[in-house]
Amino acid sequence: MSTSFITIYGLVSVLIAIVDLYLAAKSFENESALGKYLGWSCIFAAVVDVSYLISIVSEHYLLMSIMSSIYFAAIDVMLLLLIRFSVYFINGSFSSLGRRLMLAACAYAAFEVIVFAVNPFYEIAIHYVPRATEIAKYAYEMKPLYIMHLVFSYGMVAAVLYLLYIKVLRIPKEYRAQYRFVIAGILTIVFVNAVFLFWPEETVYSLLDYSICGYSLIACLLYWCCFEYAKHGMLNTLKTSIFESLGQGIVLFDYGDRLVLHNERAQELLDLSPECCAHLDDFLLRYDLPGDFDEDDEMTVQCYINLNGEERPLRCDMRKLKNSRSQTLGKLFVFSDAALETDLLTGFQDYHSFQVFVKGNPGAFPVPTGVAICDINGLSVINSTTGNQNGDREIRLLADAMRSAFPKQAYFVRGQDANLIALLAHNGEAAMSRCMAQVSESFPGSIQFAVSVTDENTPDVPEAIRVAAASMRAKKLLDHKSTHSEMLTSLIRALQECDSDTESHVRRTQLMGAELGRRIELTDSQQSNLSLLCLLHDIGKIGIPLEILNKPGKLSEDEWRILRSHTRKGYDIANSSNELRCIADAILHHHECWDGSGYPDGLSRESIPLLSRVIAVVDSFDAMTNNRSYRSALSVEDAVAELKRCAGHQFDPYIVSEFLQMLRENPPENVPPADIPTVLSLEESSLRVVSAEAPEVSNHVHIIQYSRYVLDNKMRIVDADENFEKLTGYSLDDIHSRVIIQADLIPPEERTEYLCHTNANLAKNPMLFQEHRIQRKDGSILYVFCLGRVYFDPVVRSERSEIIIADISQTYTMKMVADAEQSKAQARLRQWEDTYRRDSLTGLLSHAAFRSDVELKLLEGSGRVMMLMMDIDKFKEYNDTLGHQNGDRFLILVAQALSSALRNDDSACRMGGDEFAAALFFGADTPDEVLRSRAQQIFDNVSLTLKGASEGASVSMGMAVSTKDCTFSRLYEASDKALYRAKENGRDRLVMD
Repeated sequence: MSTSFITIYGLVSVLIAIVDLYLAAKSFENESALGKYLGWSCIFAAVVDVSYLISIVSEHYLLMSIMSSIYFAAIDVMLLLLIRFSVYFINGSFSSLGRRLMLAACAYAAFEVIVFAVNPFYEIAIHYVPRATEIAKYAYEMKPLYIMHLVFSYGMVAAVLYLLYIKVLRIPKEYRAQYRFVIAGILTIVFVNAVFLFWPEETVYSLLDYSICGYSLIACLLYWCCFEYAKHGMLNTLKTSIFESLGQGIVLFDYGDRLVLHNERAQELLDLSPECCAHLDDFLLRYDLPGDFDEDDEMTVQCYINLNGEERPLRCDMRKLKNSRSQTLGKLFVFSDAALETDLLTGFQDYHSFQVFVKGNPGAFPVPTGVAICDINGLSVINSTTGNQNGDREIRLLADAMRSAFPKQAYFVRGQDANLIALLAHNGEAAMSRCMAQVSESFPGSIQFAVSVTDENTPDVPEAIRVAAASMRAKKLLDHKSTHSEMLTSLIRALQECDSDTESHVRRTQLMGAELGRRIELTDSQQSNLSLLCLLHDIGKIGIPLEILNKPGKLSEDEWRILRSHTRKGYDIANSSNELRCIADAILHHHECWDGSGYPDGLSRESIPLLSRVIAVVDSFDAMTNNRSYRSALSVEDAVAELKRCAGHQFDPYIVSEFLQMLRENPPENVPPADIPTVLSLEESSLRVVSAEAPEVSNHVHIIQYSRYVLDNKMRIVDADENFEKLTGYSLDDIHSRVIIQADLIPPEERTEYLCHTNANLAKNPMLFQEHRIQRKDGSILYVFCLGRVYFDPVVRSERSEIIIADISQTYTMKMVADAEQSKAQARLRQWEDTYRRDSLTGLLSHAAFRSDVELKLLEGSGRVMMLMMDIDKFKEYNDTLGHQNGDRFLILVAQALSSALRNDDSACRMGGDEFAAALFFGADTPDEVLRSRAQQIFDNVSLTLKGASEGASVSMGMAVSTKDCTFSRLYEASDKALYRAKENGRDRLVMD
């Protein structure tokens, strides 16, 4: 038994020594004083351990004595290193007194090293007495020097314990654990060593100084406390402390929806009972929280907890916790006391604190989030006539109605003024409108509301609220029950002075515009702006003379220019009002043409604002189908034919197609038929063909204005003819009353260049002919041809200069220059528009541009259109495996393969993500077999390219062919259904509708 014990002890000692050496190497990796001193401490601990083991198993007296002296001296060195380590561990450095004491301790330790080096030969410190034992065959007979060694060792241990104890008293309790571990370890070593020295029995178990192993183990403990506990142990302690001291209540359920833990703040806020809320369903029911976690696994809601008869508003952030494999680990609820952030009247969050909250928590409202904003009509009248208390009561009733109509997960905010806002994550405009319709029905008063939604392009919630608020203001302008409509009424009255048919025209365009807006899926904000635009698109006409507006014949060039300025005047009027600024751009561009031939900026295609394109079609149709003072109305059939003819030239083909489809489904009523007039006037509606063409400009000789003036030898103007004032603005009185020199007529930035050029030419020839600009008296600029000569005047006996300037601003030459510059600008605009119509990644058409081009072909009705919808199979897995950069390269390859398989007249686009579409145009008599064969050929070419680029890559494709009166939407829907049938049938195939 004793032999086995000795063997085990020896193996353990060797193992501990190896661990010490390993920890020493790890400590040296930390290049600091702590790492250095702890590393050397571990090395000497290993020396102590091994030397003691050799001494207790050795039977040779000299070897035992030498090994004993080594571990006695090593203990001194190790304790000195421990002192230095403790000082740096606790304070970071020695004080001046500490340095002196350390020097003294080092000096005494050096003395003891000498003593123990001599002791094996002359026993001056300790005498070893033989004894009949199986191990440790020599007992210690202590002499004074050895007793001094014990006192020195225990003194250093006491110093370390004192330093640690002082440190413990000074630091927070959360940081004390690591120091307690060190203190406990050192006290254990001292106790074990004392037992060994003074225990009287001599059994095999009591003969060993287990404190020697303790010295090695304390090195391990110091390493853990210094480098590992700070990372793990102390961090866990701090986490627990912070968890409990947070100002927010935290409740956590595990993957099985069982309550795991909650902090004291949650207990305080919720009066949480673990017995009543042991399961998630009980918890949600008790605190009236929504139980459905949406696809983004996070939700922010408001709740109201009733404690002791007092209702407390709280904000709850609900989150799913997942691991790297997307497995649910648990559900976390974080409750914040929102009492200080809550509007006392409604219980909704105050808007200012809401802005701070959203800015600090960007993920609180994931995309898409629906936004609804509402206001009470005539609230200011209620406050002024019946008192603010009644107004506050109405606001409170509206807030209650919103809480009842919206789901539990809705988030409510008290906006600026009396606006109330609701936010609902993962919901669109349709859902928000349904909820607000319920609010409108249940609220006893009259309200106005608007909705919007965040998306990938505009994820900012405050921006979505701003858009909805602007839309609501537009609706209030249109609502006769609202006091805000007075300004709009005054503008309409002013417009009626110019056109007596304004009221009925506006009513008709609003009805048609609203229906068309729903068909093309305008947002709520766009619908509101379109209603305003129907009213005010021609508001600029109030600045046009009536004789031009109502002129029965063709307009002259100047009259036409004045009439066209009504778009700019309308823009200026709308832009001057906060309520109308949202439609200013649409007013400015509502006479732009699809092919770029409109005004004022010559925009084309998708660069024209969408609402401008919509009002152009609606306004033109109403203008054609109703009588005017200068012409009779067209029949609906003729107006429809005219819209078709002008689609792709003046109008957006897609808008025309949807508008005509709307007319087929809901034919207009009470439109009087009329014969097409032989001569039509320029009514200045949106339709350029039904209205008159732009006036023809006949060729004629330009009358050029010129003037002669004279300079003296100092370049002062001394004489001029009567035309001088017309050209320059300076009168003869100006010339005689003050000094005007030639340089005064030159723009300041060009004077140096002008003088150098003039002097250089005069040095070669007394006659001078050049073109330049002059600056008139009022600061305006005039382009002139200048002819000058220098001559000698015998009357004044001095040189004079005679200058003749001719105004060339209105000559054909200048017009040609201006046209050239305009052509350059148009070319740049066309280049920008072409870029605007292209997908930035693949270079194919964008969805909107593709739709317009295909719709134009369908409107022409001259042939058959085949649409192919294509989707890359399992592209998400490809993207996740190889990365988005490789995924983008793959999409480019698909686009190139599709484009190369098409003819020049065909069109292709990237619909979005990994979906592509192509439109192929054929003659009306092309048989179905040819179309199917062509589709199969394209599918084979694209599929072969993809499989060659990536093993396992495949594509699914759906095909549909247009029918009579087919629209883009129908063709797209049919091909999309065919595509999904291809994917459902196993992918990597073509399905024909």
